[in-house]
Amino acid sequence: MKPIALLLGLLTVSFFSFSQSRPFVTLPTQLNDDKFADWIVPAGEEGVFFFRKELALATLPEQFIVHTSADARYRLYINGQLAVWGPAVGDLENWNYETTDIAPFLRKGKNVLAAQVWNMGRLNGHRQQSHRTAFILQGDTSAEHFANTGSSWKVQKDEGYFPLAMGAPYMSNYIAGATDSLVAARHPWGWNQPEYNDSDWPNARSAGKGNHTGLDTWKGTQWKLKPREIPPMEQKTERIPDLLEVKGMSAAAGPMDKLQLTVPANRRVELLLDNRVLTMGFPRLLISGGKNAKIKIQYQEALFNQDGTKGNRNEWLGKTMKGYYDVFVADGEERMFEPLWVRVYRYVKITLETQDEPLQIQDFHTIFTAFPLEQKGAFQVDQDMLNQIWDASWRTLRLCALETYMDCPYYEQVQYIGDTRIQALISMYVAGEDRLVKNAILQFYQSMQSMGLTKSAHPTDGIQIIPPFSLYFIGMVHDFYMLRDDPEFIRQFLPGIKFILEWFNGRVAENGILGPLPYWNHIDNGTGFVNGSPPGISEGGSAHLTLLFAYALDKAAELLNAFDDSCDAERFTQIAASLKQKTMELCYCDEKQLIAETPAQQVFSQHTNIFALLTDTFHPDQQQEFARRMLTDKSLIQTTLYFKFYLFQGLKKAGLGGMIPGMMEEWKTFLDHGLTTFPEHGINSRSDCHAWSAHPMYSLLNVTCGISPASPGFITVEVRPAPGNLTAFNGKVSHPAGDISVMYNKNESQENYVIRLPQGLTGNFVFQEKIYPLKAGENTFQF
Repeated sequence: MKPIALLLGLLTVSFFSFSQSRPFVTLPTQLNDDKFADWIVPAGEEGVFFFRKELALATLPEQFIVHTSADARYRLYINGQLAVWGPAVGDLENWNYETTDIAPFLRKGKNVLAAQVWNMGRLNGHRQQSHRTAFILQGDTSAEHFANTGSSWKVQKDEGYFPLAMGAPYMSNYIAGATDSLVAARHPWGWNQPEYNDSDWPNARSAGKGNHTGLDTWKGTQWKLKPREIPPMEQKTERIPDLLEVKGMSAAAGPMDKLQLTVPANRRVELLLDNRVLTMGFPRLLISGGKNAKIKIQYQEALFNQDGTKGNRNEWLGKTMKGYYDVFVADGEERMFEPLWVRVYRYVKITLETQDEPLQIQDFHTIFTAFPLEQKGAFQVDQDMLNQIWDASWRTLRLCALETYMDCPYYEQVQYIGDTRIQALISMYVAGEDRLVKNAILQFYQSMQSMGLTKSAHPTDGIQIIPPFSLYFIGMVHDFYMLRDDPEFIRQFLPGIKFILEWFNGRVAENGILGPLPYWNHIDNGTGFVNGSPPGISEGGSAHLTLLFAYALDKAAELLNAFDDSCDAERFTQIAASLKQKTMELCYCDEKQLIAETPAQQVFSQHTNIFALLTDTFHPDQQQEFARRMLTDKSLIQTTLYFKFYLFQGLKKAGLGGMIPGMMEEWKTFLDHGLTTFPEHGINSRSDCHAWSAHPMYSLLNVTCGISPASPGFITVEVRPAPGNLTAFNGKVSHPAGDISVMYNKNESQENYVIRLPQGLTGNFVFQEKIYPLKAGENTFQF
């Protein structure tokens, strides 16, 4: 591998341009030459900048491969057509580049390579690290090096663009980045076209040569470039179906195929649109006329009552819009406005203030944009409510996956370990997708701090430490180990896993359980825990963190044994056993017959007793009894949506998985209130779409259908259904070898199972603790 870099890319839509690009070719290539391009920079530090270079071609090449990246983001146009956008978000030590064959966009004679680059500095989203505004393009071989970025490129700032900082009263706890305002009269329209005159543009300045991760760091450039690990995003056109209300002029509201409207001069008009479901993408507003008209486009997941609550999401009369917005000031010409980054909405409010000219709205639509997850798995049942929960969970997952997984698409767009573990499991089970999973595991590992813990979320521009999330990271690596046969990928994380565990082991107190812990030890918000942290953190003695530590130790021991590190595996197993024993001795309450949060035995939670189940702290013969007691004792701090993922896994462990289909009342309540995705906590949560709330998809396949890996790498399968009160269902998991399906139905006299495995896969079917072998193909059982 040679130093410097730039790989992969994605299809996109243009910003203030009419052209729609085609998908580019993803190329599994590294650079073939050691002549490096320069990072080029503008005179200013922040804003939107345009870089251009003219190329003269006597003949058309069969391929013309370039590698591109920027700080913070870019769109590369070839002769006015969008070729690629990026970079996929990373950190300065792991800065992604895209590789694209631009030959299909070239022509004989004059060509223009043009890049739009933007960096909002302190107004960047929290996910975005940055050194300074810059762009780099590297030809793959000497035949393409004349396109390399350097002093021959020109640069110009967009004087019409102004970032908008979103805060009160429009937003609360919003960290996803600035929105956009554009004054059309000051924007250099046609800047990416060959015929545009850039003679008065200054030449770009060099900021140093491109630099590959881990090599040639003495050269001084801050960005350690690496090939992008993920594919292009999925994009498709969506249209908003309903115009709910028009204020300020006479126009008919109702269902529509396309938004077209003429707003008279000197008028203020408000349009309220309803997409019916939550979506994410790049909205596009096409207008003409209306010189100096101001257009404000506001987006929100839900409308608000006067008291600040949301209520039923389908109800809009008497409610108000509180959400981020973009602003466009027209110049009287035919123009298209599109923001720099995705917007998330169900409702859109467009406010138009015309001056002396009428304004024509010719179209408004969105280019839906998300990571390309395809629903290959399935779950169908004779209860419509469960089917609707499945569909809304899938939409929740999709909207929380872009260049990384995201906790929520509207407010944060940050990849947290706690959320991502759940998203990864759903992705592999339902979509058969592991590229974004591997990307996430790598990024969390790259966030490892010198003291021995990962960051809670990564990539981010700051450092937040949530020690339990480092333990969940170990669980996430173990999940991948069980679901994918990729030992070399797993092997690289073993040193870091040991590092994490030693950090915790160094904090075990003399009484044998964890002592005081620093940082924010978040477990579950929206509970009786203070700031989501259980008792016993600052003073020591947390039973929950002790059992979570034991849980991670057991997972790590299994990984280490698989890689012939039996010495550390045995040591970790012994530490885990001691932690469980000491927790029972100090925190088990004879009166409640459950484990308390601390040795003081004043507070009890479902959370801690769930991990007692998951770690076999309770003897297997007693687990059902303990689990039922945990569910029926309402004095315990109850789990919220997020932690019900672990509750459902605990019930599976105790042999009570059949209860899970009947425990979906919260999700049903959300559907009854018009939500089309699932929220962070309850009906009036900040976020209407939060990744961790999609976990019923996984539970319905993993617990109800009972499909689990029986050996590492999913080489064999165990099917142990837990239908509970369901009388029929069909479930399907996407396995690397093909689909695993389970069909179940029951009548008064018998239960019937049809289990299909792909070629090359075998396993066991477990029914009432009896084991029946499964072969590839169809397996039929009647009881």
